[in-house]
Amino acid sequence: MERIAEYFVNYLFNHYQGVRHVRRVATWIGLILKGIERSGADNIRINRSRQLIFDYRDRPFKVRYNHQVGGRGGIEIVEILPGRGAPDGEIVFQAKNLQDSDDVYQKLNDILNNFIDH
Repeated sequence: MERIAEYFVNYLFNHYQGVRHVRRVATWIGLILKGIERSGADNIRINRSRQLIFDYRDRPFKVRYNHQVGGRGGIEIVEILPGRGAPDGEIVFQAKNLQDSDDVYQKLNDILNNFIDH
């Protein structure tokens, strides 16, 4: 997990130099990654250099930055639908700030189970 966190922090700082609203999410990455790990997710991997993919209860999800989340940008967890190109399904969760990222760390298991069960 630590290598994945380092990869994404380096990516943000190398590709978004001077763009504060993107770089501010760097502090959230560790919490989100540890939340994914704590949830019992499987097959955690980097995809397309900017996304993290994982499986939970045999369903694929991706974690990515979105400029539109919360007005200043944030990180979202999105279901991946079957089909070519990993099409987006529904948004599972959006982290707009550090507190939301802590919610992922503390409660991702519940968040994903509620999403899948409803």
